[in-house]
Amino acid sequence: MKKIYSLLMALLLIGFLTACGDQEEANKGKENTEPKTEQASEDSFPVTLKDAVDKEVTIDKKPEKIISLIPSNTEILFALGAGSEVVGVSEHDNYPEDVKDKEKVAGLELNIEKIISLKPDLVLAHASAGDMWDSGIKQLEDSGIPVLVVHNAESFDEVYDTVDFIAKATGHTEEASNVTDVMKEKLDEIEKKAVEIKEEDQKSVFVEISPAPEIYAAGKNTFMDQMLKTINAKNAVQEEGWPMMNEEAIIKANPDVIIVNYNNVENAVDQVLDRKGWQDITAIKDKKVYMVDESLVSRSGPRIVEGVEELAKAVYPEVFGK
Repeated sequence: MKKIYSLLMALLLIGFLTACGDQEEANKGKENTEPKTEQASEDSFPVTLKDAVDKEVTIDKKPEKIISLIPSNTEILFALGAGSEVVGVSEHDNYPEDVKDKEKVAGLELNIEKIISLKPDLVLAHASAGDMWDSGIKQLEDSGIPVLVVHNAESFDEVYDTVDFIAKATGHTEEASNVTDVMKEKLDEIEKKAVEIKEEDQKSVFVEISPAPEIYAAGKNTFMDQMLKTINAKNAVQEEGWPMMNEEAIIKANPDVIIVNYNNVENAVDQVLDRKGWQDITAIKDKKVYMVDESLVSRSGPRIVEGVEELAKAVYPEVFGK
């Protein structure tokens, strides 16, 4: 009987050890396949980042309350999965839909009292504001709130860098690669279609960013210029940057397509089509004047690739569809 009892105990022990071993292997598998928990993000703090004004900012812990002062920052935050952490945005924010429920804390000026009352762990400013908010930012910093000035991205690569930068500041580094990978994949699809456009079929495009009487346009070495190159189109403007254009120069350039890149004028396309003296421009004769969504092509965030696609469809509908 003792032998039988000893044998049964031995079998039970072997079964127990085997089960433990199987569970250990299963746990190892989970460690390799399951997404990391919030603790992984917490472990990356404190983090010190150098911002667009060469200021080193240390963020002690993962921010739970974030204020974004410009729409492109906000769109990046939501794309990274940090939307629930956003407590304040600018008056110009309109995407995604959830921003309508966020406190409005910035326009031409910052509402310092409102920002401080929200007790943010991090405020994301932007270099495109120049020195407009300098005094307000200093007040926030003096009150102990970390403020990061995000770089003004002027190329696709710089947008990817901005996504990574904001991800590091907010503890969403794992999500960053997913966001940029989707952008790169979509841009690659657009470029592959654009390659099919022969040199003799390339369109000359005039991108108007401000209406008459002071007409401003997108010139060389701008983000818009890079977008035009991406879709295999020619920029009708040879000047650098964002020049104010003489109407005679526009008529002489004779663009094949005119893109209206502002949303603050009613019937803007019709106004361009009806301009006196422009009737002999190819784009006017062929009625190739189109409006693109300013928020898509002007905000240096995840939707910028959608803006490129919209631009491509306007310039080359036969290649990219309408």
